[in-house]
Amino acid sequence: MRLNDFKLSEHFNLMEFQCPCCHTALLQPRLVLMLEALRIRWGLPLIINSGYRCAKHNVEVGGAKNSLHRRGLAADVRMAAEEQERFRSAALSEGFTKALAYPSRGFIHLEIGDNI
Repeated sequence: MRLNDFKLSEHFNLMEFQCPCCHTALLQPRLVLMLEALRIRWGLPLIINSGYRCAKHNVEVGGAKNSLHRRGLAADVRMAAEEQERFRSAALSEGFTKALAYPSRGFIHLEIGDNI
């Protein structure tokens, strides 16, 4: 078994959320629960582009200094540009506090906020 290779929910594995440079994973359970509900609503697999980011990786990708990725409260989901508005609407309906579309970059940034 590889580091962080275990299921968190029916459709998500901890490895999907780990930092690509150091393999650290910090993840709030509520984020997984909400992503699972969104996955079921959407009816198709959700591919996580970015979950947790260590400080070094966050700087490398140009992340905000206080990025919620650093605290396990955000994830970026790969999404075709033509589906982003519909997906964004579904995410907000599921209770995500932010769903920011990046059509030219092929993903949606999802946040659950830090009121945990």
